[in-house]
Amino acid sequence: MQDQAIKQLHVPSQSNVPALLWNLFAFAAAVASLMTGWPTAHPVWIVAVILALAYVQHCWTIIFHEDAHYLLYEARWHNRFNGIIVGTLLLIPFDIFRDVHMRHHRAMNTAKDWELWPYADPTKSLRFRRIFVFLDVVFGAWVDPYIYNRIFFVKDSPIKDPKVRRRIKIQFLIMGLFWASVLTLVAYNGWWTKLLIVYLIPVWLTGMIQALRKLIEHLGLPAGDAMAGARTILHKDWVGRIAGWTSFHIEAHGLHHAYPQMPHNHLEKAMELTENAPADRVFPNYWRAFLDMLPHLKNPAIGENLAPAGNVSSRMAEVGPVDTGLPAREPAQV
Repeated sequence: MQDQAIKQLHVPSQSNVPALLWNLFAFAAAVASLMTGWPTAHPVWIVAVILALAYVQHCWTIIFHEDAHYLLYEARWHNRFNGIIVGTLLLIPFDIFRDVHMRHHRAMNTAKDWELWPYADPTKSLRFRRIFVFLDVVFGAWVDPYIYNRIFFVKDSPIKDPKVRRRIKIQFLIMGLFWASVLTLVAYNGWWTKLLIVYLIPVWLTGMIQALRKLIEHLGLPAGDAMAGARTILHKDWVGRIAGWTSFHIEAHGLHHAYPQMPHNHLEKAMELTENAPADRVFPNYWRAFLDMLPHLKNPAIGENLAPAGNVSSRMAEVGPVDTGLPAREPAQV
């Protein structure tokens, strides 16, 4: 009976288009206001718009995440096309992000989790992780591309399929051409101040939001179980619920790992059917989850790095081939 109920929750019940259109409209309106100074160029207004733009851009990082799961649109090609566009803006090729994120689901909080490097990497010292977590939070917009893209460039990269590597190279080329064109246009028109206000400051803030969200989701938590290894937030207030809708309910994170192919608007319903969900991993808002994460910044560790020194990584799960089935409580699929 429970399996049937979970299966039903995997069936989409609403369109993602309204949330997408809201994000697109908000993004366009914020950029237009900063570029033109309308309706006012008062510093208070500019600061407010920059903060709003930073949040909306963070929502686009979640859209990228939904693309990677092929959940944003019904057709896979549509998700890929949208993902390539967003990845170009975020400096991360879609195929790299998708590969790393699928490994994150299959080996969450383990040494094989490239997305949570270096916090889950037992070869990285405490000093290194402390320095890195500072850089991650303060300069997340540019540290994140390094975290993801390194999988393509490291020696013995696990991305070995020639076709996939060729697609990634093409996406890097698209990215280079796009940003070269943008910088050329900015230089030609002398828009350096506008670039700072419209892009650099908001994206810097977006990077901080993204990094803190990632740490809130997993820092200080063990490997092994989806609900125990991720903090889940189930908003009770209307502000939080609106934020959840605009960010595709990424805050229900343990539930997302438990049911990675479930439409985001059904995750809260799935909580009623989830067995043995640890109460200390479920929070009513981000602030309470942040306070739970905060002490772990002293030792920014995940999974095996939480254990006493000397434990080896032989327990860590290997990332194997993935298929396209529709599981109830299985890792996400390519």
